[in-house]
Amino acid sequence: PVVRLGAVTVDLAAHSVTRRTDDGERQIRLTPTEWRFIEILIRNAGRLVTRQTILTTIWGTEHAEDTGYLRLYVSQLRRKLEDDPAHPVHLITEPGMGYRLEGMTR
Repeated sequence: PVVRLGAVTVDLAAHSVTRRTDDGERQIRLTPTEWRFIEILIRNAGRLVTRQTILTTIWGTEHAEDTGYLRLYVSQLRRKLEDDPAHPVHLITEPGMGYRLEGMTR
């Protein structure tokens, strides 16, 4: 599936992310872990995905409490995917619970 987050297009099948700019399309590189994180959020778009679900899906049950990992990867994804990472409109934090992907179009 191909989804849009504002000026960013994510193609899960092709493993490609591009951003529309005044100069045309610009490729954005995601790490394998960033891919898994955004894929989980896209597959659950509009729904809360708990921190524990993300942690155990990506890193396994032994890391179910390592929320520092999540903050790191969410901040990296926001820098790459949000127009204004300090005021995200797509990668939303639900304090104490998890994350939600908003404003996605197909």
